[in-house]
Amino acid sequence: MKKLWQKNWEMDKTIEAFETRGDLLMDQKLVKADVCGSVAQAMMLQKIGIISEDELASAKKGLLKIMLLESCGQFQLEAGDEDVHTKIENYLTKEVGDVGQKIHTGRSRNDQVLTALRLYTKEILLSIWQAEIKLQKSFLTFVDKFGDVPMPGYTHMQKAMPSTVGIWAASFVESIADDILALDLAYLLNDKSPLGSAAGYGVPLSLDRQYTAELLGFSKVQISPIYCQNSRGKIEASILSSLNSVLLTINKFASDILFFTTSECGYFEVKNELCSGSSIMPQKKNVDIAELLRSKANIMTGNYVSMVGISSNLISGYNRDFQDTKKILIESLELALESVLVTDILINNISPDIENLEKALSPEIFATHSALSLVEKGVMFRQAYQTVGLERNFEKPKDLKGTLARSSHLGGAGNLALDSFVHGMKKSESKMKNELEKYEIIINNLLKENNEKEK
Repeated sequence: MKKLWQKNWEMDKTIEAFETRGDLLMDQKLVKADVCGSVAQAMMLQKIGIISEDELASAKKGLLKIMLLESCGQFQLEAGDEDVHTKIENYLTKEVGDVGQKIHTGRSRNDQVLTALRLYTKEILLSIWQAEIKLQKSFLTFVDKFGDVPMPGYTHMQKAMPSTVGIWAASFVESIADDILALDLAYLLNDKSPLGSAAGYGVPLSLDRQYTAELLGFSKVQISPIYCQNSRGKIEASILSSLNSVLLTINKFASDILFFTTSECGYFEVKNELCSGSSIMPQKKNVDIAELLRSKANIMTGNYVSMVGISSNLISGYNRDFQDTKKILIESLELALESVLVTDILINNISPDIENLEKALSPEIFATHSALSLVEKGVMFRQAYQTVGLERNFEKPKDLKGTLARSSHLGGAGNLALDSFVHGMKKSESKMKNELEKYEIIINNLLKENNEKEK
């Protein structure tokens, strides 16, 4: 396959394979995004008089055919292809003629790949955002169903104070709310069009960059051509930081589930359909999915460190090092989405063992309650603390739920204040749906117009 830069020499095959083989697997995921970018580029070039209306119609027809072939698995990158951009341009030139070569006017593969990555990232971030809201709803449903069930709370890996399933699960509701804020910021940073910045220094043409940004659904143009390249790795690191936040929440939940479902605790039961067994021990029931979810946060942290490391210590402008950030970004986005979806399945398939939880509320963990009862009678806290600590005459209250409900402060067992999270979730969901609908309409219209022209 002829390279876009091909002149009068052939590349060494070992070097070519080293430079492209792994990258082609990632590029296959960018076909739709690159086609969309090419459609917008062609429409802009027609607008400024570089190509004719007939050439635009031909280009769109060819690009639409690529989309159709790709959806059927018939547009596959393979050894010898330089990248997705080369394959699309070469196919388009063969299919519709010279306009296939004209649509690269005013752009470089530097801004072309960055545009495709931004579009791909936007689509997956919206899917993660949507999945996070669904997960938050699942935790809220879990709280509503089991919230008043007493359970021990832990500090230093030891039973510490009485708590409830509601307090425990509500912590993840709030954690997810923070994760969604981080995703929102990452989404905003990514939502800028680099198309038209070319190799990083602009071009001597009157490109309408605002027009292509609007065609592709970006909220704004990333203005500085050099910063378009300098931001590569930096914005991706911000995205991975937000994904790391998502995975840290999941890691905490998975770690809790693994501890609380041990035979020593037995606080929660996981449905058999989510568990595996042992090849040698007939009695084993393993919550493997929680172990794998727990590990994903560490993978994401490693990806973040790799992203920052690869994009550091480079001079301004494009550097080929950036190619290695593509795999990290795409795999991290897919890892985060899959992890959120699986976590949602897990929370919807666990239930508390009420009997074991109540047994676990041993008398000593009510020591703080005893001390504060003395405070309510006028005893200074430090004196009450010493009295209870020295006497060690602990008693387990008969009315567990009533005792716990006395924690009526904001966030306490008697006042989880979930309405505030529901309100925030509804606002976030509305924003997400607006962004998703806007993105889908814009992309569908961009491709639908091809369809109408072809007819």
